[in-house]
Amino acid sequence: MVEEIANNEKNGGNSEELDMGALMAEEFGGLEEGKLIKARVIKVGKESIFVDVGYKSDGMIAIKEFTDQHGKVTVKEGDTIEVFLDRIENSQGFLILSKIKADRLKNLDGLEDIYKNKDVIEGKILRPIKGGFIIDIGVEVFLPNSQFQANDVGGVENAVNKIIPVKIIKYGKKKGEIIVSHKVAVLDQSRKQRKELWDTVQEGDIKKGLVKSITSYGAFIDIGGVTGLLHISDMSWGKVAHPAEVLAIESEIEVKIIKVDKEKKRISLGLKQLKDDPWMKIEEKCSIGSVINGKIVNIVDYGAFIKIDENIEGLLHVSDMSWTKRVKNPAELLAIGEAIKVKVLNIDKNNRKILFGLKQLERDPFEAIEQKYQPNIRVTGVVTGYSGSKVYLEFENGIEGVLNKKDLSWTKKFPTLKGVFRKGEKVESLVLNIDKVNRKVNLGLKQFTNDPWIAEIPEKYKVGTVVKGKVTKVASFGLLVELEEDLEAFIHISEISDEPIQKLEDTVKPGEIKEAKVIKLDNESRKISLSIKHLHSEMKAEELKKYSDNTGGKGTFGDIMNQGDDSGSVEESTDGGQGN
Repeated sequence: MVEEIANNEKNGGNSEELDMGALMAEEFGGLEEGKLIKARVIKVGKESIFVDVGYKSDGMIAIKEFTDQHGKVTVKEGDTIEVFLDRIENSQGFLILSKIKADRLKNLDGLEDIYKNKDVIEGKILRPIKGGFIIDIGVEVFLPNSQFQANDVGGVENAVNKIIPVKIIKYGKKKGEIIVSHKVAVLDQSRKQRKELWDTVQEGDIKKGLVKSITSYGAFIDIGGVTGLLHISDMSWGKVAHPAEVLAIESEIEVKIIKVDKEKKRISLGLKQLKDDPWMKIEEKCSIGSVINGKIVNIVDYGAFIKIDENIEGLLHVSDMSWTKRVKNPAELLAIGEAIKVKVLNIDKNNRKILFGLKQLERDPFEAIEQKYQPNIRVTGVVTGYSGSKVYLEFENGIEGVLNKKDLSWTKKFPTLKGVFRKGEKVESLVLNIDKVNRKVNLGLKQFTNDPWIAEIPEKYKVGTVVKGKVTKVASFGLLVELEEDLEAFIHISEISDEPIQKLEDTVKPGEIKEAKVIKLDNESRKISLSIKHLHSEMKAEELKKYSDNTGGKGTFGDIMNQGDDSGSVEESTDGGQGN
């Protein structure tokens, strides 16, 4: 070989004719820096691993390249390994080898295929650096901040050691030439997941999902790149006031596909459909007439809702809370969260309704009421309130009595009951009858005395009788006149005078005493009608007859009137007859 080199030099030293590769291969036994070679471990030292590669010099590798995270050396004497030839000889005459670089070179070859195929791979975030992170994907690569979705790992501060999907967006074999993107990888995965899901999804499928958002009407669930709606009505077989009672954002749940519209790209999800409908087996839980335990979950104006199972609740109506008390506000009797025992009154399986009763747990006191509250018996009750034309009294055991306005007096009229009785006042009354339908005892006060309209009033105020009374009310259409205590009569405006009256309020005042004649007595409606006009006409007729008898029948009505003026009639003062 030396001769050949010399001859070449004599011939002018033509470098193209010198095969340097052949010389290197002959000199170093086929070894070439920058390549992978096989080596056998011959010694494991404290700081280095020594290997035999079939060359005159042995190779040396730092022991840390073979130490795992627990500090344990992963090779032993006799093992065959693949290493990277970094330099043929160092100052000590050893081959400089690297296990790490060998692994990197092998990984780089695989990453090139991944880059060309545009595959998504996983990487572990090792540490932050300026502008991004170092990611381990077999070799250390760079992930720029702009290509990182920090929210997916709980923020930048929680990124280290997290495993994330990445995609190689720039490739080169030199250190620092590989750049990856987390965002692109997530987007690619999402697109792939969506396509796969829409291609395969069917109604009835059960999927795992992630709660992304909650509204008043439901929640949106990510079931693998596709978001479906879980409506509030499909969350539970029982009542749900708000979806937040059942779900939490970012929580993982299992749902059932209940409807798929591939044209509009809509999916409806169900949570309650994962369980059997409890209403289909309601008879196993309770039956009509049974007594069960429950819990008050809501109170409204018309009653309370009682939960007897995780997904079953029914209504306790106010009318079924007490046999005797009129419950206006259920919250005064019951409290939310209170345990309660109720009786099942009705089950409507189709409409998912149960009606409960509380009072039905006790005997109805009204069943024996006829024996205690017989007609014409005197009873004393406490005034509890008013309603229109009725006064309500309460007796022992909560029995309620009703005193109607028409049964207060035979003769007195009550425009309003306000002020007639006070709440809490004790009132003695007479039992009239029992109203079983409305569960009331009808009472009366006027029945303590005989009805004057039967004989007394008709006898005293016969038609044609002249009476005197005090005006109690002046209206545009007539007068109310008090004849005696609690007895009034009515004078229509047409029965006051033969002359037209423009405004009655200017002619008559309350408190004036008026004399009139009874012209009608209506026993049925209990009304007495009077007339001043009829009385005056009769009086004038009598005066005319007297004058006619005194004058032999030659007098006139005008003469009587003049005579009356001169002598001072009953209506006028004697001073009014004086001349000027």
